[in-house]
Amino acid sequence: MTEVTEPRIALRPSGWRLLFMLICSYLGAQIVAAIALMLLVGFPTSLAEIRSVAGLAQSGRQVAITSSVGELAIFAIAWLFMHRRMTVRDAGLDRPHIRYLGDGVVLFLFVLLASIVFGLLLHTGDVRSQLAVAQDLHGWWEGPLIAVSAGFAEEVTFRGYLLTGLRRMWPGATWLAVLLSSVGFALAHVAWGLQPLQFVFYIALGVLLAIGTIRSKSVWPAIVAHAGWDALAFLLLMAKANGV
Repeated sequence: MTEVTEPRIALRPSGWRLLFMLICSYLGAQIVAAIALMLLVGFPTSLAEIRSVAGLAQSGRQVAITSSVGELAIFAIAWLFMHRRMTVRDAGLDRPHIRYLGDGVVLFLFVLLASIVFGLLLHTGDVRSQLAVAQDLHGWWEGPLIAVSAGFAEEVTFRGYLLTGLRRMWPGATWLAVLLSSVGFALAHVAWGLQPLQFVFYIALGVLLAIGTIRSKSVWPAIVAHAGWDALAFLLLMAKANGV
């Protein structure tokens, strides 16, 4: 006699659990990235050395490694908080399929179009902090490493766990889940020195990626689009920062 397995019940995460997961993910990621930076450049013993280490954070290798370590810490902490309520499969990270690549390319084009529209409204001064980082990214591996780690970790965290969790909390208010997860995504980028219009852009970017995730029922297209957009943005910033 074959054993009949009962279907897995989709547990409903609490709002406090989702909020706590989001806060801990980003605080934890900042701490992990700071520790990685200290291991790379040494532990400061004075206020002057702390300022010096902060300046060294602009060098290419430190930026690439600490950013990637921090991004992956986001995913790890989010998974630790949510895996008993949602597996990564529940969060949209199912088995990769070739059609997700096509969906990701289409989604990337929409993101690129939004970037062009907002780019026409931004001034050069609004991207000063990003240029300061990109100016020291000289290796071919640095930008793609940040792009891939951010594309994976942020999409599984925000469009996977957070968006899915909010939709389970409010089954009849998908628009609210999309908006709140997108605002959380934008808040996570405030450390880059965002201006108000850039903050609005990141909310719009989050909405586009959320819609793509819901339509495809997978987070893979959003990962492809996000990683592709980040890689292109870093290439353009590096070219601008180095006067190409």
